[in-house]
Amino acid sequence: MSYYLGIDAGGTKTIGIIADEHTVLARATVGSIKVMRVSEAEAAANLSTLLRDISRQSGARMSDILCTCVGMAGIIVPRVERWTRNALQAQLHGGLLICGDEEVALDGAFFGEPGVLVVAGTGSIVVGRAQNGAIFHFGGWGPALSDEGSGYWIGLQAVRAVLHANDHNIDTRLLPAVLHQWRLSTHAELIEMGNLVPSPDFSQLAPTVAECANAGDVVALAVLEKAGRKLGEIATPALEKVRASAAPAEIPLQLAFTGSVLGKIPQVRDALVAAVRHTFPEVTIHLEPVDAAMGALWRARHG
Repeated sequence: MSYYLGIDAGGTKTIGIIADEHTVLARATVGSIKVMRVSEAEAAANLSTLLRDISRQSGARMSDILCTCVGMAGIIVPRVERWTRNALQAQLHGGLLICGDEEVALDGAFFGEPGVLVVAGTGSIVVGRAQNGAIFHFGGWGPALSDEGSGYWIGLQAVRAVLHANDHNIDTRLLPAVLHQWRLSTHAELIEMGNLVPSPDFSQLAPTVAECANAGDVVALAVLEKAGRKLGEIATPALEKVRASAAPAEIPLQLAFTGSVLGKIPQVRDALVAAVRHTFPEVTIHLEPVDAAMGALWRARHG
């Protein structure tokens, strides 16, 4: 019997799914195999554990896998791609596909159909598939140039909003919350911290901003709603491109999202949905979380 393996390789965890032509047989989760995040020795150990767990659960031999697809961020870095390919080819037979994590997430959302996926976690990007199967990207140029609506963007905007509020005597619980998160004592220390080179990890502040918004802080809420609107501004031209790709035929417009910001912060998600529906009231929005590992499996099956 032939089997297919899909792997979603993230920065903190790796999820693998093995299946035959029709049925998922096993699913396993281990630590990261991304060599930009962990050592090669740790990545190799995690990969071996993943394959061993999948084989034990499913009863399938790794030599019977017809095709494997791996989705991983940073795969355009030659060292990452080279190590991943060599490590998998040393333990698996059959075809091997290695692609970006946003592409397998797109497959997990739409399984080859046209649609737009909004990704917002530490960074952000919008990826879509046209009617002819072509994949395109909007945004995702990194924190200094874009990543609007991401955790990093939210944290940076929150610090800016805190400083603006202080200048205009606007009360906000964000100030003490941010100071506590970064273990600072004064407004001056916050300014110094925010201007460090290299920059601090502003994404660490996103959960703090969400907590303040949930407690009714209007400054924090404004940051989150702006994040959603910014994501909507990126998603809108992506949806327009999907629609244009189907001319003159009409196709249903579909939107999905993934990432910790959109999964855990409803104020951002709601503002994104409102912004998109303002331009495309007919769009179908998938509210269930995207399973990127299932997208990798779909791509392995369809090669």
